[in-house]
Amino acid sequence: MIDALGPGVNNVAVGDAVLGTLRSAPGSGVTEGSLAEKLVTSAQNIVTKPENLNFEVAAALGVAGESACGAFRAIDLKPEDVLVISAASGGVGAVAVQLAVHRGATVIGIASEKNAEFVRSLGAIPVAYGDGLKERILKAAPTPVTKMLDCYGGDYIPLGAELGLKGPAMGTLIPTPKAMMKGAQFTGARHAQPGDLKEVADLVASGDIDVTLAHVYPFKLGSIRDGYKELGTGHVRGKLVVTIP
Repeated sequence: MIDALGPGVNNVAVGDAVLGTLRSAPGSGVTEGSLAEKLVTSAQNIVTKPENLNFEVAAALGVAGESACGAFRAIDLKPEDVLVISAASGGVGAVAVQLAVHRGATVIGIASEKNAEFVRSLGAIPVAYGDGLKERILKAAPTPVTKMLDCYGGDYIPLGAELGLKGPAMGTLIPTPKAMMKGAQFTGARHAQPGDLKEVADLVASGDIDVTLAHVYPFKLGSIRDGYKELGTGHVRGKLVVTIP
């Protein structure tokens, strides 16, 4: 909720409910974030929250929505593409799957076997990670794979190269040396543009994209610690949210 406005701000008003994402200044070297009850931000970082979108889901959209939109812009996703997404059941991956499907692409989602039905419910063709992954992808793909979005890191970009993809067709949210050697684009929210977050928020509000909340934690030190421990497992289905009373 907006408590006050600086001079020249006209895209929101006091009392508006908003959502957004905060980033450190490029090159500042800031790698740590924080949780706060109140903060000051640029009006460019926020958009008005759709009325029928609850605050918990709205809080989960910033990073996921802008990362997916920015990545798809970087790899130039088209409706005719067959797109492979790693970590397809995760917080960013699940939103990316649905956004890509909404835009007309065929999506192959890499996840654990236990998350196969969840990934299928998002509109993707699920394949389980592990030995033989390349063969499973080739078998699942209705036509040759044309794009990849890596939301996990590890060996997924080298896998994309084995599938015949060239650097510009592959985007990663995790800039590992292996990924960079294959010419993959380090992408995500860094390639987002004004309007991306509003697009995703409207799609969620209309029911075209569903956001799964894996766990909602209260704004208490012990609970926040538990949330970060869960996040650190690397196997969260959906998003983790901290609520402020």
